[in-house]
Amino acid sequence: MRHLFILTILLVSGLSLSAQTATKSTKAMMATNKINWLTLEEAQELNKTNPKKIMVDLYTEWCGPCKMMMRETFTDPGLIRYINKYFYAVKFNAESQAPVNFKGKTYSNPEFNPAKSPRQRNAVHQYTRTTGIRGYPTLIIYNSEVDIIERIVGFQRAPQVMRQLKKLK
Repeated sequence: MRHLFILTILLVSGLSLSAQTATKSTKAMMATNKINWLTLEEAQELNKTNPKKIMVDLYTEWCGPCKMMMRETFTDPGLIRYINKYFYAVKFNAESQAPVNFKGKTYSNPEFNPAKSPRQRNAVHQYTRTTGIRGYPTLIIYNSEVDIIERIVGFQRAPQVMRQLKKLK
C-alpha cells in the first residue's frame, strides 16, 4: 500500500512538472510568434547590411481600425512569419512627438504642443506627411533602396495584407 501511495505521488508530480514545462514552452513559442517591430532608424540600419523591403504601419492612438489591425491582422501566425522573413516592420505613430531620422533627414512634429494636451490629435508628424497618405491605418512599403513602392490604405485582414505583400515580392 505504501508503495502505491509513493507511486501515485511521483506520477502526479511528474504530470504537474510536464504540464508546467509544456506551458512554459507554449508561452515561449507565443512570445517569438510576434512581428519584430523596429524603429525607422533600426530598419534603415539593418537594411544597409541585409537589404529587405521595409513595411511601415502608420497609425494613430485614436484610430479604431488601427487598433483592430494590431489585434486581428498582425496576430495571424502566417502573416507574422511572412513579414518577419521578408520585411523590416516598423510601427510609427503618425502623430508622434518624437523626432525621427529618415533617409539622412530629421523629421519632427512642429504642430505638437504639450501645453494643449499630452495626446494631441491631428498634430501630424513631418515624416507622416512625406508618405502621401490619405488615412489611417496605412501600410507604407519601401523597397530595399527605401523608395515607396506601395501604400495599403485602411483596415485590412491578414489574407488581404498577405496577398498584397506577396505581389511585391
